[in-house]
Amino acid sequence: MRDSDHRSETSRSSLQELADVIDAAVHLAEAMANDPMLQRMLEAFRLMPLEDRGTILRAIEREVQARRLSCATHDATGQSMHPNPNARLYIRSHERVVPRKLLERDDLMFAMLGGMRVSPILLTPDVHASWVEGTREAMEHLDDTARASVEQLLREALVLLGEVRATAESEGRTARAS
Repeated sequence: MRDSDHRSETSRSSLQELADVIDAAVHLAEAMANDPMLQRMLEAFRLMPLEDRGTILRAIEREVQARRLSCATHDATGQSMHPNPNARLYIRSHERVVPRKLLERDDLMFAMLGGMRVSPILLTPDVHASWVEGTREAMEHLDDTARASVEQLLREALVLLGEVRATAESEGRTARAS
């Protein structure tokens, strides 16, 4: 084979390889451009504060890994994972005092009522362990003053619950008697 034929063949194969790479890149770019979910995710990531990206990315990677493991072991364990539409990637922290006007009686009553109404769900076995874990972690984020306040409020809530229960039983006996 002549030297010029070899160069020509090498040029064609190099050009063909380059064309193949460009073709693959075009297909990948089209697939990415036509995936609205990927576009939303990229936009959310773009808008995210730079300092949050590493933490959020690790959380997503950890959850995806757990989901993939769950899919792989579902038949053997009988357990599966599902996307949580109410999941949060950020936790709230309270580092300043809440203005008194936000603590009005009716607002507090409705907030407590909403929280207490979900309590039966928190006692279901698959949720309860997570509740215990999450509550323990939340308590770790409190300072001693806040922990003492929570303790006092829980004691008071138990007293109030006893009073309401006693009143309901008393009224129930009266209603049955009449």
